[in-house]
Amino acid sequence: MTKIELTPRKQAVLRAIVKAYIETGEPIGSKILTGLIENAPSSATLRNEMSELVSMGLLEQPHTSAGRIPTNSGLKLYVNDLMLKSEIPNENKLFIDERFDTVTEMPENIPAKAGEILSDLTGLPVIACLITPGTTVIKKVELMNISRNTVMLLVVTNDQRTRNRIFRLSGEYTPQLLERFWEIVNTKIKGKPLEELSIGYMQSLVASLGIDSFKLMPLITAVFETAKQIEKMTVDISGASRLYNICGDEERSKRIISLIESRDPIISLFERVGDGVVFGEDTGFSELGTDTLIAARFGNEKYKGYLALIGPNRLSYERLIPTIEYTAEKLTTVLTAAQKDMED
Repeated sequence: MTKIELTPRKQAVLRAIVKAYIETGEPIGSKILTGLIENAPSSATLRNEMSELVSMGLLEQPHTSAGRIPTNSGLKLYVNDLMLKSEIPNENKLFIDERFDTVTEMPENIPAKAGEILSDLTGLPVIACLITPGTTVIKKVELMNISRNTVMLLVVTNDQRTRNRIFRLSGEYTPQLLERFWEIVNTKIKGKPLEELSIGYMQSLVASLGIDSFKLMPLITAVFETAKQIEKMTVDISGASRLYNICGDEERSKRIISLIESRDPIISLFERVGDGVVFGEDTGFSELGTDTLIAARFGNEKYKGYLALIGPNRLSYERLIPTIEYTAEKLTTVLTAAQKDMED
């Protein structure tokens, strides 16, 4: 796409109209514009500039009034080229810092908490995507007694993620049978990548147990099912109920939530477009056609991902971009510290 070049005056006009429209939601006329531009020319000159910006596809006239509003192309040009970068407001920084100070979750759960913090601060829905690079393998399997016949099964991966489940062991689990179980765990499950723990692999493993297969099958199945709960990619949405305020349409809100919860498409989108502002019409998903995403990367060598605000095209970009960038930086710091604590 050919880059649109604007004269300094047209830049000033477009910048002023976008900022005023974001603030008020109303079309901006030449009389209002004279009070928004420093050393503004006459109203007639401004009307000519506005008309030329309309012909360039950057402004539009929503009805017969003299006012203009920015098109999506005008908003994109403003965000990418004309917007002046600002600092995160101190009150926002303080809110984020104080909320992160109370986070005590495991590393894999911290991005979702960051999404809650950002959603509470902005009043917008927030997507938190976590991706674990590299190969995730089973590091440890433990059975811990809770009561006489009740145990907790614990599965731990090499990146310190854990899952557990509690169930009862029947009296059929003799010391000899449990010894056979631990032999299978140590030789066939520990050190195995998660993606290799398929149903087929489990079935072949149980079949190899011979006369012990019937008795050990529930316990081995529990190990596989618990391990499968550990995902390499997770997607959470905070403030989902706030989507209705954006969409004004319950069905469209549900379609957006369904898209996010399907996980792979939304992660592919972020991997493709990276961070920054992404307008819905550029995502390839009809569900997001009239919305905007503001995304920021976070992470280190073990955990990475994206935070993304969802909102209408008329967003306070100058305020929200530094806020989500700061949240992502803070998330990376807290995530790295939590990971180190797990490894020590």
